[in-house]
Amino acid sequence: MKTRLLLSLFLSFFFVVAGAQGNLVDGLNALLEDKMFVSSDASVVVYDLTADSLLFEHRAHKLVRPASVMKVLTSVVALDRLGVEYKFSTEMYEQRADSIHNLYVKGGMDPLFDAEDIVRMAASVPAGSVIDTLFADCSMIDSLYWGPGWSWDDNPYGYQPYLSPLMLCGGVVEVVVKPTKKDSVPDVITTPQSSFYSVVNEAVCGNQELGKLSILRDWLEDSNVIRVRGNCVREKKEKMNMYRSADFFMAVLSEKFDSLGVEVKNIAFSSTPDSCTLLHSCSRSLGSAVLRALLESENICAEAMIYHLGKMVSKGSVSMGHGCRVVSQFFKNRLGVSDTNFAVADGSGLSLYNYVTADLLMRALRYAHQRSRVGKPLYNSMPLAGVSGTLKNRMKGTAAYRKVRAKTGTVKAVCSLAGYATASNGHMYAFVLLNTGMQSSRPVREWQDKVCDLLCR
Repeated sequence: MKTRLLLSLFLSFFFVVAGAQGNLVDGLNALLEDKMFVSSDASVVVYDLTADSLLFEHRAHKLVRPASVMKVLTSVVALDRLGVEYKFSTEMYEQRADSIHNLYVKGGMDPLFDAEDIVRMAASVPAGSVIDTLFADCSMIDSLYWGPGWSWDDNPYGYQPYLSPLMLCGGVVEVVVKPTKKDSVPDVITTPQSSFYSVVNEAVCGNQELGKLSILRDWLEDSNVIRVRGNCVREKKEKMNMYRSADFFMAVLSEKFDSLGVEVKNIAFSSTPDSCTLLHSCSRSLGSAVLRALLESENICAEAMIYHLGKMVSKGSVSMGHGCRVVSQFFKNRLGVSDTNFAVADGSGLSLYNYVTADLLMRALRYAHQRSRVGKPLYNSMPLAGVSGTLKNRMKGTAAYRKVRAKTGTVKAVCSLAGYATASNGHMYAFVLLNTGMQSSRPVREWQDKVCDLLCR
């Protein structure tokens, strides 16, 4: 009697679970009948991490551009191979020989080194000091400042910075334009401030004949002149990359020295001699870079991870290719994916040459979930639906609200979403949605939100 009762309970549970999975599959198939798929496509994978079983897949092995979802893969590899406490460091060394006093700033490609950090670095030198030469040590990486397959016309914008081991504020300047009185020029505020660049304010408030407000750097001339033009009716923010980011770093540092009463006679580039003495160091953890890469989708954070991964296989200066090799080896050796099923060109997803599959992304999410040292910081760094990051304004009022943590990715004709969802039964799902071939991302995001709502219901 007892055995029959247990069997009955087991069968009841089995049919309930099977029915729920059947509803999920039916619901996903129904969503894939959307009319937008007449001209576009989708790769979909849903995996039950709690039960360790595949629930659904559709075109899971199709190679597509991942856009910024590439940052999930880069973060998983970096967390696994380097560890969440791995440090990005920028150091300043002192050299004294006879009457010569030199300083060397050794770049470690810290993607989060900011204006406050450079003030602290400058303050480590006593007022009244005279520096014969302030050297920039950019020997960590090669001289290629962009990744392969990066679009030339993305040049002036902050999401495609000039890469170097010395990055101040990610190598970009934030420009904020605020309206004033009608027919007057708007206020323009830049951060960080420096004479390294200049601002030409040609905008006017309330003059429709001037057209839409634009903020742009004279990038075709390799100039750091930022021009503000057009009609200003509301506040606008834009981030402009700086041509030659290491020069930008050194110019601002020199200006900080000057403001603190430290004279710098010359600025040059050179590797740091072994005889130098460490004077100042600024460092932060890999975990902080993962957070910014996933939550705010900052490309420089992902590229910094790629270069630091590259240090594992390079004995000299590091190239982006070194880091991509480490990532590719991880995909083959740890995730069991054939090298014919992916192509890795950078860490952020900017490159036109990146190609991955939904299956590969699912394997990475599963790998991370099974290892708390990787999965915990990854999960906690992802945007939370309806609350934070790039998902702040999505999925509100649905079952997915606060129950989905996922990374978005958007470039022309690509809209991606991959991460974790908590179902109503408490199970954790890994899901990957790679949409391609669309003109507008808005209906795709609405479709993705419906999928997440279904998963959480």
